Amino acid sequence: MSYLKILLISLLFAGCKDDTGISVGDNEILVEYQQTVTKEIDGEEWTVAFESIKENSLCPPDATCVWLGRIVVSLSINDEGVVLGYGDLSTDTEERALQNQVIIDGTTISFSEAIDYIENNTTKIVLVFE
Repeated sequence: MSYLKILLISLLFAGCKDDTGISVGDNEILVEYQQTVTKEIDGEEWTVAFESIKENSLCPPDATCVWLGRIVVSLSINDEGVVLGYGDLSTDTEERALQNQVIIDGTTISFSEAIDYIENNTTKIVLVFE
């Protein structure tokens, strides 16, 4: 009987993660490069399109790096164009500083995680809506 309980608990927690193991909460959206995701958060529908990667110098997941690196992405959030960065945003070659969050319709949207899979050329990001 205890094996059944362990199996059920494991399945419950497995349902909270995608196939990469990234946890996604009720107020978060996980979106893959060149995909669009729609999700209702706090009664409002949000659509996020991960359009392009402007810069990517992230440390690969299986490597030990001195510098985390950074990723800069172009998104469309509810049809509003947004550029967000994740990682070391302190050094920027552009005139404006890179940001890891934006406010749209009174909601703060933060770029909280990036997973870059070089071997299959897949990048996924997590945005938090507060």
